[in-house]
Amino acid sequence: MIEVFDTAAARRALARRRLHCPGCAAPLRPWGRARTRTVRDRDGAQLTFRPDRARCTGCDATHVVLDAGLLAHRGYSVGVVGQALLAAAAGLGHRRVAGQLALPEGTVRGWLRRARGSARRLHEIGVQTTVLLDPDLLPAGERTDPLTLALDALGAATLAVGRRFTHEKTDPWARINVLTRGRLLAPLPTG
Repeated sequence: MIEVFDTAAARRALARRRLHCPGCAAPLRPWGRARTRTVRDRDGAQLTFRPDRARCTGCDATHVVLDAGLLAHRGYSVGVVGQALLAAAAGLGHRRVAGQLALPEGTVRGWLRRARGSARRLHEIGVQTTVLLDPDLLPAGERTDPLTLALDALGAATLAVGRRFTHEKTDPWARINVLTRGRLLAPLPTG
Protein backbone atom coordinates (compact mmCIF):
# COMPACT_ATOMS: atom_id res chain seq x y z
CA MET A 1 0.00 0.00 0.00
CA ILE A 2 1.35 3.38 -0.98
CA GLU A 3 -0.50 6.40 0.42
CA VAL A 4 -0.34 9.57 -1.72
CA PHE A 5 -1.73 13.09 -1.41
CA ASP A 6 -2.39 13.49 -5.14
CA THR A 7 -3.54 10.38 -6.99
CA ALA A 8 -3.39 12.05 -10.42
CA ALA A 9 0.24 13.09 -9.87
CA ALA A 10 1.02 9.61 -8.54
CA ARG A 11 -0.52 8.06 -11.67
CA ARG A 12 1.73 10.23 -13.87
CA ALA A 13 4.78 9.39 -11.74
CA LEU A 14 3.92 5.71 -11.93
CA ALA A 15 3.66 5.87 -15.73
CA ARG A 16 7.13 7.47 -15.83
CA ARG A 17 8.44 4.92 -13.31
CA ARG A 18 9.23 7.61 -10.76
CA LEU A 19 7.44 5.87 -7.89
CA HIS A 20 9.61 3.38 -6.04
CA CYS A 21 8.93 0.18 -4.15
CA PRO A 22 8.83 0.72 -0.39
CA GLY A 23 10.45 -2.70 0.02
CA CYS A 24 13.42 -2.66 -2.34
CA ALA A 25 13.41 0.90 -3.82
CA ALA A 26 13.23 -0.34 -7.42
CA PRO A 27 10.95 1.58 -9.81
CA LEU A 28 7.29 0.64 -9.93
CA ARG A 29 5.35 0.17 -13.15
CA PRO A 30 1.59 0.45 -13.71
CA TRP A 31 -0.26 -2.83 -13.24
CA GLY A 32 -3.93 -2.14 -13.79
CA ARG A 33 -6.43 -0.96 -11.22
CA ALA A 34 -7.77 -2.38 -7.99
CA ARG A 35 -11.47 -3.05 -7.57
CA THR A 36 -13.93 -0.20 -7.13
CA ARG A 37 -14.75 0.59 -3.51
CA THR A 38 -17.15 2.94 -1.76
CA VAL A 39 -16.47 4.42 1.69
CA ARG A 40 -18.30 6.83 3.96
CA ASP A 41 -16.72 10.23 4.58
CA ARG A 42 -17.09 12.63 7.55
CA ASP A 43 -20.11 14.46 6.18
CA GLY A 44 -21.89 11.18 5.46
CA ALA A 45 -21.10 11.39 1.75
CA GLN A 46 -20.19 8.22 -0.09
CA LEU A 47 -16.78 8.27 -1.82
CA THR A 48 -16.29 5.85 -4.69
CA PHE A 49 -12.78 5.18 -5.93
CA ARG A 50 -10.77 2.71 -7.95
CA PRO A 51 -7.08 2.96 -7.05
CA ASP A 52 -4.15 2.20 -9.31
CA ARG A 53 -2.05 -0.90 -8.81
CA ALA A 54 1.69 -1.06 -9.34
CA ARG A 55 4.22 -3.85 -9.70
CA CYS A 56 7.84 -3.58 -8.63
CA THR A 57 10.39 -4.05 -11.41
CA GLY A 58 12.87 -5.43 -8.88
CA CYS A 59 11.12 -7.75 -6.43
CA ASP A 60 7.81 -8.24 -8.35
CA ALA A 61 5.78 -7.16 -5.30
CA THR A 62 2.44 -5.54 -6.05
CA HIS A 63 1.21 -2.35 -4.42
CA VAL A 64 -2.00 -0.34 -4.41
CA VAL A 65 -1.63 3.43 -4.75
CA LEU A 66 -4.29 4.82 -2.43
CA ASP A 67 -5.41 8.37 -1.72
CA ALA A 68 -4.16 9.52 1.69
CA GLY A 69 -7.71 10.22 2.86
CA LEU A 70 -8.58 6.53 2.65
CA LEU A 71 -7.59 3.51 4.69
CA ALA A 72 -7.07 0.08 3.19
CA HIS A 73 -9.79 -2.46 3.94
CA ARG A 74 -12.03 0.05 5.72
CA GLY A 75 -15.54 1.22 4.87
CA TYR A 76 -14.88 4.70 6.30
CA SER A 77 -12.42 7.45 5.43
CA VAL A 78 -9.47 8.22 7.69
CA GLY A 79 -11.28 11.42 8.73
CA VAL A 80 -14.18 9.44 10.20
CA VAL A 81 -11.77 7.15 12.03
CA GLY A 82 -9.88 10.22 13.25
CA GLN A 83 -13.04 11.75 14.69
CA ALA A 84 -13.69 8.55 16.62
CA LEU A 85 -10.12 8.43 17.94
CA LEU A 86 -10.26 12.05 19.08
CA ALA A 87 -13.57 11.49 20.86
CA ALA A 88 -12.12 8.43 22.63
CA ALA A 89 -9.01 10.40 23.62
CA ALA A 90 -11.36 13.00 25.13
CA GLY A 91 -12.71 10.28 27.42
CA LEU A 92 -15.77 8.94 25.60
CA GLY A 93 -16.42 5.22 25.44
CA HIS A 94 -17.00 3.38 22.18
CA ARG A 95 -20.80 3.40 22.59
CA ARG A 96 -21.00 7.19 22.98
CA VAL A 97 -18.55 7.74 20.13
CA ALA A 98 -20.58 5.42 17.91
CA GLY A 99 -23.79 7.22 18.87
CA GLN A 100 -22.36 10.67 18.18
CA LEU A 101 -20.96 9.67 14.79
CA ALA A 102 -23.85 7.36 13.81
CA LEU A 103 -21.52 4.39 13.42
CA PRO A 104 -21.89 0.74 14.45
CA GLU A 105 -20.64 0.17 18.00
CA GLY A 106 -18.60 -2.87 17.02
CA THR A 107 -16.82 -0.93 14.30
CA VAL A 108 -15.80 1.86 16.67
CA ARG A 109 -14.80 -0.62 19.39
CA GLY A 110 -12.53 -2.38 16.87
CA TRP A 111 -10.92 0.89 15.76
CA LEU A 112 -10.21 1.92 19.33
CA ARG A 113 -8.73 -1.46 20.22
CA ARG A 114 -6.46 -1.40 17.19
CA ALA A 115 -5.33 2.19 17.75
CA ARG A 116 -4.70 1.56 21.45
CA GLY A 117 -2.74 -1.58 20.59
CA SER A 118 -0.45 0.46 18.34
CA ALA A 119 -0.44 3.62 20.47
CA ARG A 120 3.18 3.29 21.58
CA ARG A 121 4.44 2.90 18.00
CA LEU A 122 2.15 5.69 16.75
CA HIS A 123 3.58 7.94 19.48
CA GLU A 124 7.13 7.07 18.37
CA ILE A 125 6.34 7.91 14.76
CA GLY A 126 4.85 11.25 15.79
CA VAL A 127 7.77 12.19 18.04
CA GLN A 128 10.45 11.07 15.56
CA THR A 129 8.84 13.02 12.72
CA THR A 130 8.39 16.12 14.85
CA VAL A 131 12.00 16.01 16.10
CA LEU A 132 13.23 15.63 12.54
CA LEU A 133 11.16 18.47 11.07
CA ASP A 134 10.46 20.97 13.87
CA PRO A 135 11.42 20.04 17.46
CA ASP A 136 9.75 23.19 18.80
CA LEU A 137 6.37 21.60 18.09
CA LEU A 138 6.88 18.67 20.47
CA PRO A 139 3.90 18.43 22.82
CA ALA A 140 4.42 18.55 26.57
CA GLY A 141 4.29 15.05 28.04
CA GLU A 142 1.60 15.81 30.63
CA ARG A 143 -0.84 13.14 29.49
CA THR A 144 -0.81 9.54 30.66
CA ASP A 145 -3.27 7.81 28.30
CA PRO A 146 -1.27 6.10 25.51
CA LEU A 147 -3.87 6.91 22.84
CA THR A 148 -3.94 10.58 23.81
CA LEU A 149 -0.12 10.73 23.83
CA ALA A 150 -0.04 9.13 20.39
CA LEU A 151 -2.62 11.54 18.96
CA ASP A 152 -0.79 14.55 20.47
CA ALA A 153 2.49 13.43 18.91
CA LEU A 154 0.87 12.68 15.54
CA GLY A 155 -0.85 16.08 15.64
CA ALA A 156 2.49 17.82 16.16
CA ALA A 157 4.04 15.76 13.38
CA THR A 158 1.25 16.57 10.94
CA LEU A 159 1.69 20.27 11.72
CA ALA A 160 5.43 19.96 11.08
CA VAL A 161 4.85 18.10 7.81
CA GLY A 162 2.33 20.70 6.70
CA ARG A 163 4.72 23.56 7.39
CA ARG A 164 7.83 21.92 5.95
CA PHE A 165 6.31 20.52 2.76
CA THR A 166 3.58 23.12 2.20
CA HIS A 167 0.74 20.69 2.81
CA GLU A 168 -1.18 23.00 5.14
CA LYS A 169 -4.27 22.69 2.96
CA THR A 170 -4.16 18.89 3.06
CA ASP A 171 -6.43 17.27 5.63
CA PRO A 172 -4.46 16.58 8.85
CA TRP A 173 -5.80 13.03 8.98
CA ALA A 174 -4.53 12.43 5.46
CA ARG A 175 -1.08 13.58 6.63
CA ILE A 176 -1.30 11.24 9.62
CA ASN A 177 -2.28 8.43 7.27
CA VAL A 178 0.82 9.07 5.14
CA LEU A 179 3.06 9.26 8.24
CA THR A 180 1.76 5.91 9.47
CA ARG A 181 1.98 4.44 5.94
CA GLY A 182 -1.75 3.72 5.98
CA ARG A 183 -1.43 1.65 9.14
CA LEU A 184 -3.25 3.84 11.65
CA LEU A 185 -5.46 0.88 12.57
CA ALA A 186 -3.08 -1.93 11.68
CA PRO A 187 -0.18 -3.38 13.64
CA LEU A 188 2.90 -1.32 12.95
CA PRO A 189 6.24 -2.98 12.32
CA THR A 190 8.91 -2.18 14.87
CA GLY A 191 12.25 -0.74 13.93
